[in-house]
Amino acid sequence: MEGQSPRGPVIYNPAAAEFQQNPFPSLRHLREHDPVHLTRQGWVLTRFKDCAEVLASRDFGMQGIEDMLRKQVRPGPAFEFIANRFHSYDPPEHTRLRSLVAGAFSARRIQAMRVHIEALAEQFLDRVGTGTSFDLVGQFAYPLPSSVITEMLGTPMEERLQLSVWTERVLKLQGMPQPDKLTVEEGNAAAGDFMAYLREFIKVRRSKPGNDLLSALIVAEEQGDRLTAEEIAECVAFLSNAGFGTTRNLIGSAVVALLMNRKQWELLVADPSLIGQAVEEALRYDCSLTSTPRFARRETIIGNRKLAAGATVFCLLNAANRDPERFPDPDRFDIMRTDKKHLAFGGGVHLCLGAPLARMQIEIALSTLLRRYPRLRLGTEKIEWRSGVYRGPVRVPVVTD
Repeated sequence: MEGQSPRGPVIYNPAAAEFQQNPFPSLRHLREHDPVHLTRQGWVLTRFKDCAEVLASRDFGMQGIEDMLRKQVRPGPAFEFIANRFHSYDPPEHTRLRSLVAGAFSARRIQAMRVHIEALAEQFLDRVGTGTSFDLVGQFAYPLPSSVITEMLGTPMEERLQLSVWTERVLKLQGMPQPDKLTVEEGNAAAGDFMAYLREFIKVRRSKPGNDLLSALIVAEEQGDRLTAEEIAECVAFLSNAGFGTTRNLIGSAVVALLMNRKQWELLVADPSLIGQAVEEALRYDCSLTSTPRFARRETIIGNRKLAAGATVFCLLNAANRDPERFPDPDRFDIMRTDKKHLAFGGGVHLCLGAPLARMQIEIALSTLLRRYPRLRLGTEKIEWRSGVYRGPVRVPVVTD
């Protein structure tokens, strides 16, 4: 996966262990020497302006995603699970599905959850007890969004752990460019079981509606149009995947960034009103979804490169968010940064529907940690990061005193 630059070959190898642990030096080199880079999989974009343009442009869409996913995960339940979701469609089908889901995912519904999410955050930290150290991911960043999304869906308490296991296995498969046989088998089994579960759960909710997202999706209607049972199942599967793994990663990454930049943590301890600014800088600095594909509808030019109709383009969001042309001194974590208009949630018509919920959960998580553990510090110098498209720390050992 190479392209020539005036200074020799430019290599983009996201599967390399070094890249997984710290992709930013490699992304910087790529952006400086070959910002519109051709690989065997397609074109790779690392500049903010190019990524923002592609995400907003009607010259690019999602037609082509099925072929790409079929090659990656191979036909089976996991392929159907990942490919058949409203994010994979273009307008007008995408517009129809998103508008129906958005009505059930309203700002009012999300804001109404704030007090409960705050209580959940307190409960998970209460369970940590009086110990001086714990794994922030396993005991806080993981269970918080997992509980939030399963409660939103109205899942019975005793079934929530199973949903998390299924979600984790599908996310692992989805995030690997070349998954191994075991990951494919586990991902297919999880996807099949998850969809079967959802179809049955939808039947239950049709006869016994509740005050939850699934019930809201069942009654969602716009101009006489409703979601079919299969569309509801696909939407719920997508929202469960998107709402759980990415938020876990974002909370973990935000805490790591703050604790590795101690003055920023202390700034927040002294002035908690800066929490909103801290969340946006954390999203810019180290986002969870690192790459999102688009497909050229017609021949077009990006930078000085001509792209053929049908060309696959990968917008590297974490590279765009550290483009010095957009963000001065981009590798510096600075919660007082004035311009933080990042691409952590994508852009255009596919801008992440759950962004307000994710922001609120990160804000609540950080606020609770700051208040309860103002002297919080990392318990290790080396953080292990997840591999694949979704970036986040595997574990974050912290010390509270």
